[in-house]
Amino acid sequence: MWLNQKETVQSPFSLFRDETTRLIFLMRLLPVFVLLSLAFAWKLWISTRLYPLVPFLGWIPAFPYPLDYFVLALFCCLLIVFVFRPRSTVLNQLILFVFTGLFLQDQSRLWPSFYMYFFFFLLLFRYTGKAGEKDASRVLNSMRFTVAAIYFWGGVQKLNPYFFNEVFPWFIEPITNVLPFTIPNLPLIALFAAVFEILFGVALLTKRFRKIAFYDAMLMHALIFVCIGPLRNGWNNSSWMWGLSMAVQTWVLFYKAPAFDFKKMFAPPYSDCIPQGLAVLLIGILPVLNNVNRWDAALSFNVYTGNVNYAQIHIRPDAAGKVPAALTAFVSHHPDRAVLDINAWSLHAFNANAYPENRIFKAVLAALCPKMPEGSVYLYVEEKSGWFFPKSTQVYGCGKI
Repeated sequence: MWLNQKETVQSPFSLFRDETTRLIFLMRLLPVFVLLSLAFAWKLWISTRLYPLVPFLGWIPAFPYPLDYFVLALFCCLLIVFVFRPRSTVLNQLILFVFTGLFLQDQSRLWPSFYMYFFFFLLLFRYTGKAGEKDASRVLNSMRFTVAAIYFWGGVQKLNPYFFNEVFPWFIEPITNVLPFTIPNLPLIALFAAVFEILFGVALLTKRFRKIAFYDAMLMHALIFVCIGPLRNGWNNSSWMWGLSMAVQTWVLFYKAPAFDFKKMFAPPYSDCIPQGLAVLLIGILPVLNNVNRWDAALSFNVYTGNVNYAQIHIRPDAAGKVPAALTAFVSHHPDRAVLDINAWSLHAFNANAYPENRIFKAVLAALCPKMPEGSVYLYVEEKSGWFFPKSTQVYGCGKI
């Protein structure tokens, strides 16, 4: 059985003697994982790059060189100092300020991993430790809710035929390729995997089923590491690094922890509970809108599901030679056209897939259009399906963006 709160506090040999100790330990780990993720995708956070920045508002300027490198270095320094000064509210607020500014400069930076890290810092915004266990419990329960919601929505988004029939068989190839036999009924196993993730996301917040849900989560992350980790040629390092960080954070948040209490998330003073309300709204509720294509896939933790917007740029064969030299490695040639793979470009540049929304793809097209002959390039977007409609294809030319 799981230890109750009284037992946890009275255990002197426990790594997490109380909620405050647990929270401080997690606060030291959080910037480490952000730094590791930045290390794999540092080019995403500078302005001097070929892949276009897409600001939230058109008037938000990008940092010119070398200021963009300086801001990234400053961000890293703030994170390093936070490891040693986790109780500093000033440091936390500076990190949030820089995070917000960099997000506003480029929507492509809103990967699920960085979105989650940002929210963890946001939940720490009013944490001072002055209220003792009550203060720590409010923050930790909020983080537990956030992690459980991420698992829940990650499973919900996988409930589609593209995951069952395409993504899951591809995903587990590192395992199936070494087995001396064929695994039957892979789509059925994929359905089980999606439901499995939904159920343990919910069960983590229960007292009775938390223990089995915890070990289920650890098993899933081990499988992810095997299937898309370094053994798969490091093709998407950012993704497996996020998976490892999720595993560790789940361990810190749930291992021998007190029972989850939703009410403790909103313990007074109520002025300190705005971040908790945002977590419930933005992570707990709004991802449902992704299933009617009214909320971004990345912000809905729609990852490795096979059901996100996907785009290619088609180029007339006679204009293929005009493609910038830095992009030729991502162009495939066909008798009637050349095709620029935006995902391949993004993977090469940032160690992650392109942010899968039409406005990002249109910005990529807009960046390419001035370099190409008029009427020679078109953007083809296969838009994700929803609960009430199938996938569809949209075509955009340089004059329609």
